[in-house]
Amino acid sequence: MSERIFRNQVVQLLGTPDRTDGSLNNPVEQVENGFEYNERWVYTHLRDDPSGAPMRVIYWRRYDYVGTMVRDGADQPWRADDETLARAIKAAADRLALVESRPRPLPENKHYRPASNARDAGDLGGYIEGEKTSG
Repeated sequence: MSERIFRNQVVQLLGTPDRTDGSLNNPVEQVENGFEYNERWVYTHLRDDPSGAPMRVIYWRRYDYVGTMVRDGADQPWRADDETLARAIKAAADRLALVESRPRPLPENKHYRPASNARDAGDLGGYIEGEKTSG
């Protein structure tokens, strides 16, 4: 699999999982179906999975995608399905409009008055102008 898969892409494609086991911040790693992970997302009632299967498990190690398995029912065996998921995520990304990455500067606001003025380079402000400050 050449393209990286990100957590938000999976949620955008499949929605939030029915169940999560482990946690992004949980250092305890486990092994299941040949994948080492510390968090897994379990989908049990998918309607629009790219593989056509109603059940999917996605394995993560912190932020990194590790792999995925699907099955056609609770009594069916799990099978690997990385390529179908990767193709569906790429196809969804290809449909997104490109965004211009050069934002315009904000127009100057002639009505802005700072609450306090910095006295020197080390001063961060945060006091009421005219009152004595300690230090």
